[in-house]
Amino acid sequence: MSSIVARHVTAENFARYGKVYDLIGDADPDVIRTTGEGWTDGFTRRPLIDGSGHLGMTRGGSAPWNCAAMERHPQTEEAIFCAADAVVLAVAPASMASAPHRDDIEAFIIAPGQGVVMHRNVWHDACRGVSGPTSYYWMAICGLGESPWVPVAAGPLQVRTNEGSGA
Repeated sequence: MSSIVARHVTAENFARYGKVYDLIGDADPDVIRTTGEGWTDGFTRRPLIDGSGHLGMTRGGSAPWNCAAMERHPQTEEAIFCAADAVVLAVAPASMASAPHRDDIEAFIIAPGQGVVMHRNVWHDACRGVSGPTSYYWMAICGLGESPWVPVAAGPLQVRTNEGSGA
């Protein structure tokens, strides 16, 4: 079976799929920083997604896994952010194809303090934890009709991390 290694998400390597926010660093120009006695925070300069989104939480298994099916949302962006531990997100480019192709899948590690917002129609799997089953939050507009999970064209692709790099 073919496999890919997830890489840490950056604004540059994720640009074709959407936007990355770094809520704990101090270099993201799209994040506003505030501080007080004993605390600091960061929040997105603009609303996280287009429209009034619903907040959800998914508990995913662990990497490595076989990415065998994906979904996409034509009528909403979707934001993904960690609850406590890093997660791996597998994506394929937005398209009008009836299914994503295995050769187009990439995987990204999203660390606590980071959030990603996928463009509409970006194919994606449910996230998995880097080092064990992990919960993560998502935000999207729900109730827009069916968002079917479809098998990946050309068969499953194993998604893994490089444990030696701490990923």
